[in-house]
Amino acid sequence: MLFPFIKKTAPKNFRLIQRLIPVVALHAIISSYPAQTAPLSVSNSDLALILPADRNIRIAASDYAAPLKEALLPQDLLVQVEDAYRSTPVGDAVATENSYADWTLVSARIAPCSPLGVVPNKESHIFCWPEVRLVWQPVLKDFRRYAVILKSFADDRAIHALYDFNPSLALPQPEASKVAALLKKVRTALNNHPTAPRNSLTDDEISEFVRLRDAVSDTLVAKAVGLRSGKFSDSDYSAFKERPEFNTPESATEFIAKLKAFLSSAAPRAGLKEMTSFSLPEGREPPQADEWVFLQFLKEGQSMVQQNIKMHSATDGRVLFDFGQAPTGSQMRDDPQLHTALETINPADAAEIRKRIILSPRELAEKKNIISDRNESLVPNTSCASCHKFNNLRFDFHALSYLEDREISVIPRVKTDLLRDLEWLRNRSSR
Repeated sequence: MLFPFIKKTAPKNFRLIQRLIPVVALHAIISSYPAQTAPLSVSNSDLALILPADRNIRIAASDYAAPLKEALLPQDLLVQVEDAYRSTPVGDAVATENSYADWTLVSARIAPCSPLGVVPNKESHIFCWPEVRLVWQPVLKDFRRYAVILKSFADDRAIHALYDFNPSLALPQPEASKVAALLKKVRTALNNHPTAPRNSLTDDEISEFVRLRDAVSDTLVAKAVGLRSGKFSDSDYSAFKERPEFNTPESATEFIAKLKAFLSSAAPRAGLKEMTSFSLPEGREPPQADEWVFLQFLKEGQSMVQQNIKMHSATDGRVLFDFGQAPTGSQMRDDPQLHTALETINPADAAEIRKRIILSPRELAEKKNIISDRNESLVPNTSCASCHKFNNLRFDFHALSYLEDREISVIPRVKTDLLRDLEWLRNRSSR
């Protein structure tokens, strides 16, 4: 049952009321609310928080909230990303075209239970963990684009930062320590046996992991729903657009303060586990440059370390192809080295790669569903460029971020992930 403590304060006909709630409406009560407050539904804008590109209403990379006194995007991490691009076609464009002050939080994703493995199957709904994902982007104020002054201009690059939600924010310390140890054991089991992690875990361990994990997820979702101002209806949170709080200066100011406080606890540097980034080379001309570079960093010890980006089999977890540290992609093709390798690797592996990679634009419609649905392909089962190619504008590679002065881009993968998140929550509520 999602948020089981609701039952303690609900009327006797709770089960009947529960059945009357729409399929996509999931119960959540924030601990600070009075017991008689009606449950809130979880909607798209609770799990995909879209902020305006307006430089006057924003969370900057250097921002933080008490009690922590660390930047939400520490400058040394940005410098690490800038340095990693220097040996790629991007060169020093990130450092020369943008300053630290330009980097702005443009969106955030609340994932109630993000799959932990590399093989998509029914077990990925069990072996998962709640996650916070932040999308940072350099946004320029009063930028001259040819003969026009644009109030806000988002450069064609972004950094995605992924955080495990800390169980200590949801559980007493003994249980938080227990589930942290179980989470580590689950990750080891998935690494050793991608298709059969149960071989390394007992039934009791899995049951306890799921019980405690659900409590952590409940807390994260409750905190996300708690960011609502209370001045807008449930329907105002149903669309993939800016939060309704940005409709007025007062509610925008309130929301920014609440979001900063939430992120200071839910997305501290200590919880950062992965960063990914993509960028266009210097020049701000995506159709002409037609080349995007992708990077990945994973936490090792206390440091973020750049990694080779690899494509894993969706059937057995094997590495099918190693793209190296900085794969590229264009509107027409994926990384050139992959196209070359497909002519020489064994036919079975080549067939699986071709199933989940966009090798030419004519494959977009054919492969959209299999690449954009985590029930078919997890992120490691495709390429960075392929996942980012489904916007209507061919040279728009943004997932949940802005391109220049356009409306925010939301790729099909984000929309499908939201659908799967709501399904996961709904299925838990019906246990």
